[in-house]
Amino acid sequence: MRMVQSYDWSMSEPLNEPEKAFKALSVQYADLEPDKPNNTEAFQEIFHRAADMSGDNFPKMVYEDMLKEGDFFSFDHDIELYRHVRYLPCNWHSHSFLEVLCVIEGTCTNYIAEQRQELHEGDIVIVAPNTKHAVSAFSDDAILYNILIRTSTFETAFFDILNDDHVLSRFFKRMLYQAKSAPYLLFHAGKDQQLFNFVGYAFEEYSGNSLYKRKMLNSIVNAFFITLLRNHGAEVVVPELAALDRNQNVVALLLYLQENYLTTSLADMAVQFSYSERHLQRLITEATGMSFSANIFRLKMNRAEYLLTSTDQPIADIAESLGYLDVRNFRESFKRTFGATPSEYRANRSSGGQAP
Repeated sequence: MRMVQSYDWSMSEPLNEPEKAFKALSVQYADLEPDKPNNTEAFQEIFHRAADMSGDNFPKMVYEDMLKEGDFFSFDHDIELYRHVRYLPCNWHSHSFLEVLCVIEGTCTNYIAEQRQELHEGDIVIVAPNTKHAVSAFSDDAILYNILIRTSTFETAFFDILNDDHVLSRFFKRMLYQAKSAPYLLFHAGKDQQLFNFVGYAFEEYSGNSLYKRKMLNSIVNAFFITLLRNHGAEVVVPELAALDRNQNVVALLLYLQENYLTTSLADMAVQFSYSERHLQRLITEATGMSFSANIFRLKMNRAEYLLTSTDQPIADIAESLGYLDVRNFRESFKRTFGATPSEYRANRSSGGQAP
């Protein structure tokens, strides 16, 4: 695959055969309001007629309330890419895999749980598995791409990026998999050419049949997620926290905690972000599932583990660098977390053994 400086998205793509069929049927069945969300069964005749008119089996393939991995993924692929079919009836559905919806051009409406999102060029939505949603793209100008990712592959690609940022990793996992309202993440990426280049490269790779296609495709999508988090992670829209404060910059707050855990306090952060200590504690707990002090403790233990396994620094010095005045307290804290004393943990890892 040839990497170019700027992927050319300047194509108002002509309607393909299924799109032509769905567009014509949306007029014939206007009384069903196919651009509004409804149960899949309500649009049954439209789906079946579109398949017959277009000679394409795709309309029947997506005529399901629950879309399963086995119906969409090649046996050796972790990722599938599709251009969203315009004029596809806005049917409620969910899927066992994870979906990333990228709006390349134009606009669309995404209905998710009880929420309605008006999406514009540059918007990216990560929808968690088993999340009921519906997409309405009823315009020739709407160019949307769906990146479908096996859940296990997404967790490797997305969360491994955050492996050292434990606070953020907990935050994103909690928002996607434990949200009480609508488990999704929304990024307003605007005209980020660098980011959307990767979508174009991925689709180009997916459409071809080059050597190492699977690995290359996984690598491109991994680069897409790195760029997404690097360029837009601090501006992510998190529906689960909207009731607390719609305009708060939760990711910036967590980044500050991640970077200053050795020196900051709840009182210091409350002043820094102009919150009361009580409200700040509530935000952190809601975002990560852990209190401020529990996050600080875990960050210290993660740092201790890194220093023990990656340096020859004396244990007493590690304890002091993490704010422990008494080495015994440090040993007890570490053993409570990892099931071994610092010296046992280091020796075990140095000998090639697995951590307890």
